[in-house]
Amino acid sequence: MGYILRVMSVVFLSLVLVACISNKQYNRAILQLESAWKEANDRTLESEGRRFFKATKHQGFVAMQLAVRRLGMVVEQQSYETGFLLVTAPAPVPLTMSDWAVVQKSDTQEMRSIISEEVGVASWFVTLDPSAKDVLANVFITEKGEGVEISIGLRLRNKKVEADRSRRMQPPPSAVRMGLHKLWSVFEQELVSVIDKGIASGPEPVVYPYTRKSLSLPKAAMPEVTQSQENLNAVAVIIGNKNYRNRISQVDFAHNDAEAMKRFLIEILGVVEGNIIDLRDVTLAEMEAVLGNDRTQKAKLWRYVRPRESDVFIYYSGHGVPGLKDGYQYLLPVDGDPNAPEIQGYPTELLYRNLGQLEARSVTVFIDACFSGESSGGSLVRSASGIHVASKNLPDVPFTVISAANKDQIASWDKEARHGLFTKYLLDALYGAADSKRYGNADNRITLSEIKGYLDREMTYAARRQFGREQQATVIGDPEKVIVFLNK
Repeated sequence: MGYILRVMSVVFLSLVLVACISNKQYNRAILQLESAWKEANDRTLESEGRRFFKATKHQGFVAMQLAVRRLGMVVEQQSYETGFLLVTAPAPVPLTMSDWAVVQKSDTQEMRSIISEEVGVASWFVTLDPSAKDVLANVFITEKGEGVEISIGLRLRNKKVEADRSRRMQPPPSAVRMGLHKLWSVFEQELVSVIDKGIASGPEPVVYPYTRKSLSLPKAAMPEVTQSQENLNAVAVIIGNKNYRNRISQVDFAHNDAEAMKRFLIEILGVVEGNIIDLRDVTLAEMEAVLGNDRTQKAKLWRYVRPRESDVFIYYSGHGVPGLKDGYQYLLPVDGDPNAPEIQGYPTELLYRNLGQLEARSVTVFIDACFSGESSGGSLVRSASGIHVASKNLPDVPFTVISAANKDQIASWDKEARHGLFTKYLLDALYGAADSKRYGNADNRITLSEIKGYLDREMTYAARRQFGREQQATVIGDPEKVIVFLNK
């Protein structure tokens, strides 16, 4: 009780001190902090934010597109003619939360020292918080001599505005240095890959269209993925299960995966946003309400589908577990028990059976989960090492299924890209990489067999190289089925 009272007293004191700070004092403190950090960041950007590369402008532009995507960032605006990209991400991306902890340790004390002149002892309670902010990177790619000069600028954008109070716009100096280091490191890897493929002015690799804003490129510069006309009858269910209960490890990037897949479905496959059932951190009851249960398939998805007219897409990112008693595969809802999935899990057998009864024109399922009882965050079930999932009594699956791993393998995460490894490479494939001559026939159509070939070569190799483990996607369906059409 004494400890609780002390904590409450500290919290109360901090609230009182903050409340006593006038807007004028607060704004002067922010102004001083902005000035000091701008000076530090300008020096960093001047010395570390500009580099020269022996590459074409096209190679640099494409490599930067690929690099920021790997880091989990989004291109909001872009122009090939001017060589400009505006790249954004929720703070602290491209830093991880562990990176941010280093920034807090490094820069918090300096921040408190700078603002203490204006706010006094209230500075003791100020902390660096990345929430409610976006990171913005301005990238300029300029032809210079026999290569290109690339310069990067970093700043913040506040998502919320407080009346009469200034907001911090300068990132912490340590965050700028670390962010630049990450951007350059990943960019150089992508540039080497682009140059190795002999790309000068096209046609590979595909530049990924993150938004509906058009990329201003010469028509012959490179192929783009077709932004489909609206497929008014298409229906999708997207599930991202990240935050599990009962001390079950999180699936760190499940929400990122779900958002990226939603963007692909809308912008490339033409699924109308109103026809997407978009779910995060769902319970078993919520899964059954959408996908049906063992008594009826006539749930929310069934109500959305026009028989023989709707293309149905299902995407799941989260934990999967094996049944300890029956050996079947189960999707794990956030309130589920991985040691009793027969009671608190959603069977993939049931999912496939209910989908098969929808009478849809086509069904395509993507599952970023494994069913080995292990995960990148650790073991999910007791004594998981002895479990092997038996694919017995599964119904015939007359549609397309692509899942992250074989039954005894772990679905890995790509921490730099902040996505599941499967989702990262699946989207690469779907956006066009699978149709390149190295993996497909470059006929501007991405087939299931081309996607499998790309995943087998790139995702499987990435899992082996980064984690020393085997991960091979499971693919079911007609190998010649076309999933995506590309522009000619």
